[in-house]
Amino acid sequence: MANQPRLAVESIAGKRPYQEDSVLAESLSDGRTLVAVADGMGGHAAGEVASALALETLVQAVNEKQDLGEAFRLANQRVHRMASEPGKQGMGTTLVAVLVEGSEFSVANVGDSRVYFISSQGIRRLTEDHSFVAEAMKRGQSEAEAMATPWKDALTRSIGTDAEVEVDVFGPLSIESDSAFLICSDGLYKTLSDDEIRDLFVRAASPGGAAQSLVTAAFDAGSDDNISVAIAEYGEVPRDAAQSTLVLSYEPEGEATDGGRPDAAETTVPGMAALEEGAVVTRLPVAAVAAIVVAVSALVAILVFGG
Repeated sequence: MANQPRLAVESIAGKRPYQEDSVLAESLSDGRTLVAVADGMGGHAAGEVASALALETLVQAVNEKQDLGEAFRLANQRVHRMASEPGKQGMGTTLVAVLVEGSEFSVANVGDSRVYFISSQGIRRLTEDHSFVAEAMKRGQSEAEAMATPWKDALTRSIGTDAEVEVDVFGPLSIESDSAFLICSDGLYKTLSDDEIRDLFVRAASPGGAAQSLVTAAFDAGSDDNISVAIAEYGEVPRDAAQSTLVLSYEPEGEATDGGRPDAAETTVPGMAALEEGAVVTRLPVAAVAAIVVAVSALVAILVFGG
């Protein structure tokens, strides 16, 4: 397995008038690799500030040798403090990251951005969504039923909305040869299935081409959100030689990136513009989610069996 990964990022506003996602793929000075995505919430400036601040704090803490769990908690503290300032109330962000050291990796997650692992064996999701939809499905609702409710975009955990946050952390685990980590915001996977994500990846000649193809496909398929992808490939996932990278049908903000160089570092972090008043973020506690799920399930039963 190659010691140095091939890195790539791609992030677009899509059909939204503003960009709230921040994305990072960086080889650190000590040889470790950090790949992360943050999907900000709270409206235009508030969301972009929250996601940018979370990534900035994550990188600083990891460089200071903090583990991922502590780095996420520090990010939560900083975003939460800023969210109490006038005009910034309610902002928050998802945060998901993979930290690779030598032949091992660790993963941390808060919110509903995801990490996928891609290899010759297929695609596997490594993270669990912290969302109303995920909680509803755990309680027996179908994804279609959960997505049909007004709470389909609500999170049960996020960075910055509470003083304390529970972080999912696991690892270190061994990296398989010829494999890749693909991290994305929900603007990608709510439009493309897991199989479609893998198919687009193996049809591309490089991580950079895969990142471009993925955001393009999600955009063309009707994604109504910001779309962000970060990739770290170790060795080379077997490619489908009969296919080629899709042609872009949008104009990305800046030159497409492909971190094929050993010292590659790619980052897309929106600038911290002035915040708008009244920005809010939708976040539901797990108890509230459970109550809503029960109520929705009862309503579905009445409509199906009581009619």
